[in-house]
Amino acid sequence: MSRFTSPDFLRRAGAKGTRANPPPAVDLTRPSLARLHSFHLKGKDHFEADRELAFKAEHAVPGFQDLVLGERAFLQRAVRHLVEETGIRQFVQIGCGLPAPGDPHEIAHEAEHPTAGDTRVVYATDDLMVLAHHRALLRDERTIAVEGRLTEPRALLSAAELRGFLDLERPVGLLLAGTLSHVPDLDAPGEHLAALRDLLAPGSHLVLSHYCRPDAGLFPRDAARADQLERVFREHRLTGYWRTKDRIQGFLNGWDVTAPGLIEVQSWRTLPVAPPVPGSYQMPHRNRRLLVGALARI
Repeated sequence: MSRFTSPDFLRRAGAKGTRANPPPAVDLTRPSLARLHSFHLKGKDHFEADRELAFKAEHAVPGFQDLVLGERAFLQRAVRHLVEETGIRQFVQIGCGLPAPGDPHEIAHEAEHPTAGDTRVVYATDDLMVLAHHRALLRDERTIAVEGRLTEPRALLSAAELRGFLDLERPVGLLLAGTLSHVPDLDAPGEHLAALRDLLAPGSHLVLSHYCRPDAGLFPRDAARADQLERVFREHRLTGYWRTKDRIQGFLNGWDVTAPGLIEVQSWRTLPVAPPVPGSYQMPHRNRRLLVGALARI
């Protein structure tokens, strides 16, 4: 498998059809996080600026794609766990990317009991291109896409479209896979996460993953790799913050973090690499310390 080859079950995105034409409002000179991830998932919705960033990130830190695939596999395992073992039947993913096979609604619907059919998923994004793609492709009455962002939690959860679709008196699975990694400290991501916690019903769960900057005293090479990646993102006018594990742990204050706590995502309920199923991707050792995650509940 080459550095830019995804497992088969992740490669189907964009396998047929032609590359999408950009909407008129898209600035093709500026890369997009959603399109960067589409590139790494072998999707078709990316352009030259996105591919240039992908190759520069790969040059700076070989294996950046590991983070994209590892984070996605963690999210898939977490969603399956919440459906099968906690009974969660409602999900909100804030900061979703472009649609791709193995998205949370597919995992949730596959994991629920065949006779249930009541699991609902909301995708929230402030990227209008991503929103348009989701609304064009979603054909399931149990899944919707809405405009919203982490930094406006009350507006998101009070929106009529969302409240008409979910029952916020019941537990919700809040999916923040990589979302906080792209919110600067100036925007107080911890405060907004706390606001979401206060707005959700008891029994709700949080799935959190975040770029991590390892302790430079213990892992100097890993810390240097994190610094290099953050620099590449900044040079391309994108947000990407590799925070320390202690800083990320602070976001979980007020939540009941479930065992085994905040750890490398690769170590969270790891699946065998074969047979290949959503969530079975295993990150190479080289970048495992750069991505951590946890499950928590109210």
